Amino acid sequence: MQLVVTIDAEEDQWGPSPYNGSTVTNIGKIPELQRVFEEYRVVPTYLLTYPVAADPKTSAIFRELQAAGQCEIGMHCHPWNTPPYEESINRYNSMLCNLPASLQLKKVQRLYEMVSTQIGTAPLAFRSGRWGFGCETARILARLGCLIDTSITPYTSWTDSYGPDFSRYTPRAFTFSGDDISSDASHGNLVEIPVTIGYVGGNSSQCHRLSEKLKQPPFRQLRVAGMLARLGLLRSVWLSPERETSARLVKLLKQLIREGCTTVNLFFHSSALQVGCTPFVRTQQQKEHLLVTLRAVLTFCRQAGITSVPFSQAAQKILRTQSNA
Repeated sequence: MQLVVTIDAEEDQWGPSPYNGSTVTNIGKIPELQRVFEEYRVVPTYLLTYPVAADPKTSAIFRELQAAGQCEIGMHCHPWNTPPYEESINRYNSMLCNLPASLQLKKVQRLYEMVSTQIGTAPLAFRSGRWGFGCETARILARLGCLIDTSITPYTSWTDSYGPDFSRYTPRAFTFSGDDISSDASHGNLVEIPVTIGYVGGNSSQCHRLSEKLKQPPFRQLRVAGMLARLGLLRSVWLSPERETSARLVKLLKQLIREGCTTVNLFFHSSALQVGCTPFVRTQQQKEHLLVTLRAVLTFCRQAGITSVPFSQAAQKILRTQSNA
């Protein structure tokens, strides 16, 4: 199994907000984070939003890290603060995939150009803000030559937030095309490395099917799914130190090893490094917990023989495997 680490390098403000109100002070905490990664020989991928890429001081931090081979750079599109600003700011429009194709193209292209100019190299990968990814977005990535996406959240639907339904996806990485972003597509020219989400109570796909069934009558009225989730018996777990304890994350990794998963994607937000910027880190104690949890997971990976690899290397391996299938 190989481990990749992806971090949304974004502004301090959580959620959709006017573009002219963005600040990026949390990026000043990145050198502290990098010391952890260097200790474990991890080369993370930072996915930059437009305000982060456009700021000379913050882009300089990533430019230096990238030039030293200590990280890779991608882009993270928050539509509300990526120009041009032609749409209203609301929950529906916060999903990039809901915007007209022409506006999606203009926003992603502007972000691509800003990252390329400020960092000095074209962005390697892409993640859509709020997970708002669809076929049109995929076609834009192919057009720009950005061939790796990491916007899919397995076993998760965002339809209640006007977003896509990824509930039928597993944590497995795959290749796809702009015309078909399903995991059943074969020999596509794009690579999807989803964020890692699974279940710790047994086989993840089986647990998810059971969870979905328990949401239907008559089980829904009895709230069986919610009860089992609270007991930890039927609860999805995100491979993120923002959301979980180290014990639960290690348990998830062990389960994914048993399931034969070959690539896991640990992720979190740069804004979690600064107290008060996210719902996950409201106190200094919670920030310290995040870093302790991150260290514990990386320690387990090292002991278990889970190899940390750069995002580009993981993607190339997936492409080679697919081409030989």
